[in-house]
Amino acid sequence: MIAALAPVVAAEHVGSTSVPGLAAKPTIDMAVGVENLALPSTAWSRIEKLGYHYGGDHGRPQHVFRKGDSVPWQFLVHVIEYEGSMWRDFLRFRDHLRAHPDDAARYAELKQSLLADRGDWYSGKDKESFIRPILDAA
Repeated sequence: MIAALAPVVAAEHVGSTSVPGLAAKPTIDMAVGVENLALPSTAWSRIEKLGYHYGGDHGRPQHVFRKGDSVPWQFLVHVIEYEGSMWRDFLRFRDHLRAHPDDAARYAELKQSLLADRGDWYSGKDKESFIRPILDAA
């Protein structure tokens, strides 16, 4: 996938599966840092040949690609500006949860509650009230 998006500056495993011991859906979230969100036209066809489908931008400066037949997706790839605010937020939140097991446990409880209320899927926006104070304090 990374080669299909070239040129890529960096890629990081983010999301719940990147935090040891954190309950998570079986979806691998990746943050792929690029210098320019205007992907080369050839990238789109290379990505599709790998079985990824475009999932939109979710109202943020990103491209989201997903792989899998249904929810939960196998992979969610967030193509974002390297060292931009989304890049920093993804890494800061992941690193915070790795370093603070009590917050990771509270985050797991929130996600379980969302699954119970909403079924198989919920949005990152549904977790914003938990995530934002952590990022603001970092």
